[in-house]
Amino acid sequence: MKKQLRLPAALSDAGALFAFKSATTIFNALPAADAYKLGARLSRLWLLLDRRHRRVIEKNLALALQLEPGTPAALELQAGISQNLGYNLCELFLLQNPAYRELLQKNLQITGLNNLNPILAKNSGAIIVGAHFGNWELAGFLSKVIKKPITGIAKPIKNKPRLYGAIEKTRREVGLQTVAKTGSAKTLVRILKKGGIVALLADQRARRRYRIWSPFFGHQVATIPSPAVLARLSGSPILPAFLSRIRPLHHQLVIEKPLFVPETGSSRKVIADYTERINKILEQQIRRYPAQWFWPHDRWRKIKPVNSD
Repeated sequence: MKKQLRLPAALSDAGALFAFKSATTIFNALPAADAYKLGARLSRLWLLLDRRHRRVIEKNLALALQLEPGTPAALELQAGISQNLGYNLCELFLLQNPAYRELLQKNLQITGLNNLNPILAKNSGAIIVGAHFGNWELAGFLSKVIKKPITGIAKPIKNKPRLYGAIEKTRREVGLQTVAKTGSAKTLVRILKKGGIVALLADQRARRRYRIWSPFFGHQVATIPSPAVLARLSGSPILPAFLSRIRPLHHQLVIEKPLFVPETGSSRKVIADYTERINKILEQQIRRYPAQWFWPHDRWRKIKPVNSD
């Protein structure tokens, strides 16, 4: 699932698309270094003006990393978070330019293909599980390397269909196919059973209907069990994979060893166990490069003690 910030309701679809195209023109007219600086400045301005998301970041850092608001360590990390968000914004506009798209793909370093290649050789399905980390949209370039489509889940911007169409076009050009969230489970299982590749972002708060409670940074949080559920239904392995930024225009995608979900045993227990394992892997990655995770998401809106039922 792709995380998208809410756009002002008063901005029309045509107006949003015009703003998107205008920003694309401006960013691509600048030297790359200046375009990244502009993205970082716009991100700082957004967080300065958007008190709600700034408070969410502060709360999340306190809950997850015990960094109290206003301390030097918290302020330093918040600056890094802001920069990463700004760089992502810049790259969204640069991706509209075929030359930059080619450069970003060329500069992407991929490690861990040895974990995926044996699965591809068997023409078996695979579930790639990541997070809103680095510039997660660029992970679609993997499909161009393995010469196989990758399918993800996307949530449309209902009141901005033309803008959403432009964003979806960019995803297709990067190499990612998407299906709508509603009713996607059957479609994804079918893709996996045919040997397809499905990519999921597993770090968002789950709605009541779909959630299970699982430990994450010392708290029980409402978690999406989709990766374990799909693995159980399709027999496909789960491969954690994370894209991180090395520097502007340069990124690294690391594919970790596969997790094979047992086909026997209590489904409820197996799904809970593997969801917890995935959360632990996500937590390790976030602790490794904390500034590159999407902290404005209110991940800990509802929590329970770790020992809670």
